[in-house]
Amino acid sequence: MFIHRIEARLKIAVRSKKYLFWTLLFPLALGTLFYFAFSSIYSSETTEPIPVYVQSSDSALEEYKVLQAFSLMDTDRMQDDLEKYYMEKATAEAMGEDFTKEPPISEDKQKALEKIENYDDIAGTPLDVFDNDYMTGTVDSIDASDLPLVNVLESLEYEDGTKMVEMVSCKDMDEAQKLLKDGDLAGIITIDGLRDVELLVNGEGVNHSILSSIISEYLLQVDLTIDQINEKPEKSEDIDSAIDNTTFNLDYIQVHNADGDTKDPFITYFYNLIAMVCLMGSMASLSSVVNTQANQEATGLRIDVSPVNKSLLELADLVAITLIQFVIIIITLTYLIFGLKLKFGGSIPLIYLTSILSSTVGTTLGFMVGHIGSFKQELKEVILMAIFLGGGFMSGLMYGDMKMIMENKCPLFNRLNPASVITDAFISLNLYGGGKNYYRSLMYIFIVDIIMLVVGLMLSRRKSYKSL
Repeated sequence: MFIHRIEARLKIAVRSKKYLFWTLLFPLALGTLFYFAFSSIYSSETTEPIPVYVQSSDSALEEYKVLQAFSLMDTDRMQDDLEKYYMEKATAEAMGEDFTKEPPISEDKQKALEKIENYDDIAGTPLDVFDNDYMTGTVDSIDASDLPLVNVLESLEYEDGTKMVEMVSCKDMDEAQKLLKDGDLAGIITIDGLRDVELLVNGEGVNHSILSSIISEYLLQVDLTIDQINEKPEKSEDIDSAIDNTTFNLDYIQVHNADGDTKDPFITYFYNLIAMVCLMGSMASLSSVVNTQANQEATGLRIDVSPVNKSLLELADLVAITLIQFVIIIITLTYLIFGLKLKFGGSIPLIYLTSILSSTVGTTLGFMVGHIGSFKQELKEVILMAIFLGGGFMSGLMYGDMKMIMENKCPLFNRLNPASVITDAFISLNLYGGGKNYYRSLMYIFIVDIIMLVVGLMLSRRKSYKSL
């Protein structure tokens, strides 16, 4: 019965013109429009340096100095000296002798260092807490040009070796804003901290999109760096390399070990397109659930009074819809990669695998929403459209900078928005061919699938109808 139900649902889905149009034909048409709209723009304007003005605050420089000072601390030698000092003091006191020797580091500094447990603790520690006697280097020579983002911008190159960003000098912000208004600057970047970065532009265009993508990816890598620091803050010697290697290893630089082979900033629109296709499968699974509900469809009434296991029936429908979504996503990807010759970046098998796994988020989402409440299918469809269209907008499908804006204003939303998580997985594949952020995205997809499936089954078992 289970296999027969899968076959029946497959036939229903294939015969649904509405379903195939919105999940297959519409994304293919939209992808084609994206291709013709963006490809010529990027290829014609990727050899000119982008003029920008960068302003960094004293707080940003102080924060970076503190991080560097912490990474330069020789904690082992400091601990040995402290143990030796307290042993000498205890010995002197035991023998009744006066002990006037000063400790190698003051108690206030000791307490301040002992309180450090994560990145925020490090960044909030005053610079003078880090004793120069126990540092393997100095931070006095560090200036604004040493800030990670500044170094990234200065190192960026196009594929032909041309510098991507031209750093323009201005006497103050007023002059920079005038140049921006006149079109002599593509953007103004203000740095108030390692992860506190803002971009100001005048209008839109390819340069605007490239700058937005650079900063977005920079902030993503900064988050990964901070996660690494928070995991093992006691390993101070690793922080310097974490900051350098992680924040500088962007796809726009001539990367040392990245698997990605595309630097087109508009490729994120296609990532979002794939995410939308994955989530649009929710409509089909919603429809299959509604068809089994006695208060919605005549078919559901017959199923409800029959001796069949309803949960098993719904799972068969879900399997069928998921299989259809697998085929749709494979066709869409094949058209984009081999038909339009788009470079998604990273390993093509992993791109297919990621898309197939991501498509299950849409089917389980529709499965869960279909079981919520007893309201009509039309209202549930509106809820799903708000989720995948709203989520697509917030992840950059309609406005490429929106994901960066949300990362600055509400980063938690990007971690919970399925569309953003799916695009993050593609970005990680393009940058590194995988990595921590990629596997975190896959883990999120797996966990969300399980939660929505379990919730849907629980709600299904609790439904009963007193009168129909």
